[in-house]
Amino acid sequence: MRITGLAAPLQTILLAALPKVGAAFTAAAEPKTPNAPPTAPLGQPVSVEMLVALAASESPIDRRRRVAIQADRGLRALERLDADMLAGLPAVERLQELAALTPSLGEPQDPALAVLLQEIELRMRVELAKHNIIA
Repeated sequence: MRITGLAAPLQTILLAALPKVGAAFTAAAEPKTPNAPPTAPLGQPVSVEMLVALAASESPIDRRRRVAIQADRGLRALERLDADMLAGLPAVERLQELAALTPSLGEPQDPALAVLLQEIELRMRVELAKHNIIA
């Protein structure tokens, strides 16, 4: 990547750090005449906005992993509630945990995952309704 248009103090600082890092990076000098057109960069220019957008975007694999974690949390909460109900009355903490997890499941873009999450959410809402809790 080629860096152009740096202020003189910043360019001095970067050049001073260059021997520590290695000779792989160079900074382009300012154009001598103020009206001269800037030289074309060697590759596609990369803006900070584009880098931030790429960093903020979530890959499909990460999105599926996040949905799978949410589904797993919901299923584990339902299993703990089921175990408590077999032993007697469920603990209030279990019901509160279930009520807190219900709205966080979200809506994935994958239709198969969406159906799975809807079924988990429905089961959670049914269990909460059995105990007169609205989530």
